[in-house]
Amino acid sequence: MKKAIFFDVDGTLYFNKFHRLDADILEQFDYLKEDGFDIYLLSSRSPFEIVHLPQEFLSYPYAGMILDGGAELYDHNQNLLYASPLEEDDIHKIIDYCQNNNLLWRYSGPDGNYFNSTPADSVRYHWRKLYMTCPLVKKWEGDRACNVIIWTNDPQKQKEIVELLPEASIVRYSDCVEIRTKGISKEDTVKQFRKEKGYRKVICVGDGMNDVGMLEIADVGVAVGNAKQAVKDAADLVIGDVSDNGVSAWLETRRGR
Repeated sequence: MKKAIFFDVDGTLYFNKFHRLDADILEQFDYLKEDGFDIYLLSSRSPFEIVHLPQEFLSYPYAGMILDGGAELYDHNQNLLYASPLEEDDIHKIIDYCQNNNLLWRYSGPDGNYFNSTPADSVRYHWRKLYMTCPLVKKWEGDRACNVIIWTNDPQKQKEIVELLPEASIVRYSDCVEIRTKGISKEDTVKQFRKEKGYRKVICVGDGMNDVGMLEIADVGVAVGNAKQAVKDAADLVIGDVSDNGVSAWLETRRGR
C-alpha cells in the first residue's frame, strides 16, 4: 500500500522561539521510510526562508519539499521542479489595492522574497524572529510571485481583498491575509499528490490555520499541542507540543504499537 506523510515545519517540527528542530525527527524519518512512507515537507516558507534551517534537515531525501504553501515543489537537492505563480492581473489588483489603502505587502517565489515597500521595524523584527532572515525591499517587476501576504487586521479590508480576488486561494489570519493562485493550498497539494501518486493512506501533521484543510482531508490529521483550537478541532489526533519534540515522541509511540 502506497503511503505518504506531509509535515508542516514551523511550530510543528521547528520550535521558532529558540530556533530548534525536533531533536529526534531525522531518526523517526528513517523509520517512516522503512515503514514504506513517502515523506514530504509542506511549508509556507519561501525557498529564501529555509536557509537557516539545519543542513541535515534540508538535505534529507524527502519525496518532495513543497514551499510557499504548495506553490513550489523542490527535490531534496533543492532543485525547482515546478512553480505556480499568481496571475499578473491579480498582482496588479493587489498593487492598486495596497497603494489605495496604504497597506504593506510581501511577495515570494523562486525569483526572490521581497517587501514591495519599506516595512515598519516591528514587521522586520517579527520576520527575523521567525526565520532569522528578512525580505529585501523591491517593487514588483514581473517576478514570479507564488505567495503574497498583505498586512491588515481590519476585517472589512480582509473581506474586500477576498472579494477583489475571487478565484485566488486565500487564508485569513488575525493580522494579515495570505494569497496564492487558484487551486494552490496545502490541502490542494495533498489532494494532487494523493491522486497522482496513488497514495492509499495519507497522514498530515501541522499547527497553523493554513494547515486546517489538509488535516481535514487526511486519513489521519495530526495537530501538535501548541496549535490553535480551530486546528485541533480539525484533527483526528492531538499530540505533544513542539517545545517537547511532540512529533518525534508521537512517531516513536506509533512505531511501538
